Amino acid sequence: MELEREDHRPRDSWDSLPVELLIKVLRDQDLPISTLAECRAVCKKWKQIIDGPDLRNKIWNQSAILYDACIDSTAYFCLGDRWIGRYISFEPKEVVAADGGLMCFNQLLSTEFVIYNPVVDKYLSLKVPHEIDGVSTVFNGMLECIVVGLVVDQFTKHFKVVLGGVPIPDRRTSLIYDSTTSTWSWLINKFPVLLNWMEVECHSGRCLVCNGSLYWIVWDPRFMIKALLIFNLTEETWNILFEEIMEDMPGALQVAAYEGCVCLLAMDWTDVEFDRRSYDGNFLRHRMVRKMDRSLIRRTKDLWVMEDGRPFKFYATGGSDVFFVFEEEGEELEVAKYSAELDMIYFLADPPFRGAHEFHLRGFLPHVIHTWEFMPHVIHDPWCAIIPTPGVNAEQEWITQPQRHLLQEVRETPREEDVGEV
Repeated sequence: MELEREDHRPRDSWDSLPVELLIKVLRDQDLPISTLAECRAVCKKWKQIIDGPDLRNKIWNQSAILYDACIDSTAYFCLGDRWIGRYISFEPKEVVAADGGLMCFNQLLSTEFVIYNPVVDKYLSLKVPHEIDGVSTVFNGMLECIVVGLVVDQFTKHFKVVLGGVPIPDRRTSLIYDSTTSTWSWLINKFPVLLNWMEVECHSGRCLVCNGSLYWIVWDPRFMIKALLIFNLTEETWNILFEEIMEDMPGALQVAAYEGCVCLLAMDWTDVEFDRRSYDGNFLRHRMVRKMDRSLIRRTKDLWVMEDGRPFKFYATGGSDVFFVFEEEGEELEVAKYSAELDMIYFLADPPFRGAHEFHLRGFLPHVIHTWEFMPHVIHDPWCAIIPTPGVNAEQEWITQPQRHLLQEVRETPREEDVGEV
């Protein structure tokens, strides 16, 4: 009897399936992420597909809302029908800026900044030198700055990190990291002050990137003055617009990049009819700034049957989609999305951390008197919106997180009864 040759043996039927069909089975049939992880053991081809870019890009194929649970070292991303958790294995663990699918992590007063791409699960560590051009960047080994910005070139995947308000002996200045040269350098243009003498002390929310500039809302807590701080990336110059305010509280003015503009929304929580949430201040003088779409904001009330609207924070990535995070004392956390393509507002899947989220302000607050005068004042918002991107620039030494920290599904699809048309 003739022995069977190796090349005559039938191929593994799993291994012979077309790639397109495998992707359809693995993703389009809405299998849980935990099942996808188990499917890696079926055969070598399945493992390559699940670990490869094609399936990954189909999972991360739309804008996402991010919750930074820095205490338990996890970042949660909602991709429409599910929450995905990424364990963050590196230090530091607070998201301070995000753009172009990349996230920038830092801890207060640390000289290390970590750039992370959740799609490919890779990170890059950037350490600020203690001295640049003979000028010290740190005091007692600590780096202080007022604002942090990140901007990413979507075509080349190169990026820049901007640190505004770094103190040196005679003034505050700024540092910039350019990934094309992998170097930190001082900016020539002086970091601005408020009304010629008051210093920028606080900032609310993360940096916005819009049409080649970076934007922050900043203020000096000793005076009722708020400002819109602007950094022009091309010219590497600072600009600032001021307005006086009668009263203020953190979150009273929200800002987001929406439909190619910087959109502002005043949040008067005593107004259940939403009529006093339209911003009419001095920042509208800037050509890129406008009021947030009032009709869209009012329609968030439609999510609550027979109830008034609830307080929320809103997040966007520059396009026409908007995320809303509803959090009110005594109420459970809810997250909703406005999809411009569907022209609908609908609740996303229940957040897995809704009973233990940290939707609050953290940092050095004014009631801590002995730190108020000497420390930078940071208000940490654990939420932001990102547009996932699959690639990173290969010129940098990106580090892949351990395989045990692959995608973890933590919640299933949203409730159909919670979907409402706009």
